Amino acid sequence: MVGMVIADDELIIRQGLMSINWSEYGVKVLGIASNGNEALSMIISKQPQVLITDIRMPGMDGLKLIEAAKEQVPEIQSILLTGYEDFSYAKTAISLGAVDYILKPSDPDEIIEAVLKAKRKLGEITRLKDLNNPCRAPKIKNKVVRDLLEYIENHYSEDISLFTAAEYVHMNHIYISRLFKKEMGETFLETLTKYRLKKACELLSDFDYKIYEISSMVGIFDPGYFSQVFKKYYGLTPSEYRDRLLTAEEVGK
Repeated sequence: MVGMVIADDELIIRQGLMSINWSEYGVKVLGIASNGNEALSMIISKQPQVLITDIRMPGMDGLKLIEAAKEQVPEIQSILLTGYEDFSYAKTAISLGAVDYILKPSDPDEIIEAVLKAKRKLGEITRLKDLNNPCRAPKIKNKVVRDLLEYIENHYSEDISLFTAAEYVHMNHIYISRLFKKEMGETFLETLTKYRLKKACELLSDFDYKIYEISSMVGIFDPGYFSQVFKKYYGLTPSEYRDRLLTAEEVGK
């Protein structure tokens, strides 16, 4: 469930928002506030992932609340409720990272769609984090497993397998397969694949390389299979991931 805080100084708006069956959409309302200061206290204590806020509220307006909320929960996704006279604030809201802005009086379906959009963005953030950190292996006590991880790190770009790894540590492949799974919680192949994909992510940020070249550089010599595995793990093809990098680069300029 995604946690959400609602802030609006109009009772009828708060009641309308609370009449929606949010749990049906995988959302739990953690708090509902009548002003910005109250909402910020809820954000600090409850750490929601989504914020719905009006622009004009006593104490702290919606734009300041969005700024303050991001300081507390950097990944929070904000949705702004605005009247026609406040429409000029919409650009400011977007520049602050608001997912959407909705004109009052609001259509419940429009609000629900905005919240679902926020959920999708949260999912994308999580996937991109996983892309950058696909393998945060714990400290390994077993020397054989440490040697196998070192083998992966030094030879991932080659055509290696559990059998070549067994030769490297001079042990039976069935034994090291069981040992590795017990220590790591995943198979040798799964760890090797994650490490290769981590390196692929690093290489995808260099736009001089073609995707088929990157596939080969990380030891996956079939570009089609590389794309298939990449999407299976992260929900994005290598091309889609590179497009995200380009978009982020453009936004940052």
